[in-house]
Amino acid sequence: MNLAPPLPPVERLARIIDDVCKAAAARAPRGFLAIPVLLLLWARLKQMSLRITRLAARAGAGTLPTTPRAAPRQPLARRPPATPPRRLPRRTGWLCQPVPAACAYASQLQHLLSEPDMVALLDAAPGIDRLLRPFCRMLGVARPKLPPRSPSPRPPQPSSPQSWPPSPPAAPRHPVGPATRPASAARPRSARAPPAAADPAAAASAAARVIPRRGRAPDGNSN
Repeated sequence: MNLAPPLPPVERLARIIDDVCKAAAARAPRGFLAIPVLLLLWARLKQMSLRITRLAARAGAGTLPTTPRAAPRQPLARRPPATPPRRLPRRTGWLCQPVPAACAYASQLQHLLSEPDMVALLDAAPGIDRLLRPFCRMLGVARPKLPPRSPSPRPPQPSSPQSWPPSPPAAPRHPVGPATRPASAARPRSARAPPAAADPAAAASAAARVIPRRGRAPDGNSN
């Protein structure tokens, strides 16, 4: 007996979402579920299933961005709409009361989220885990705890080539004071020659050439 291979986790999840939509549509004509709530629930679940399928395909192809996105800009202030947008109930497990068949699909979803293949998919594509939050809340299913993601390693920076042996540090351009000048840079002072001794004969001839003043002899006696 040949057993069919198990379906991928994404296809099984899409089938669970489709079965929940059909079960809710079967209970709406009987008055257990309001028609506006059914239309909103159907649109939200179908859109969620389509986005999950796209994210899983990108994760399998390896085209998901690895770097975190920049923080979105704050939108401009707008006027509130005339009629507030319709929202689904936010109570945990609210769909199981009007649609009892949703309890069976909640058990299938809980089992699917505990499988290793599904946990690996949620770890590879965190956007799928965020999309499943409202679906798990309406069925009362606890989401699996994913391991903390380690930050992506940074690429090594190219180091600049260094010469060997290293060059000595450069001398300062502007010395602050005489203490910063090296001893080798001091200029040696030239030794001055001692003054020559005076010659007595040259001194006597120089004194004889002195012109005497009028009325006085060179020796100081008057004429």
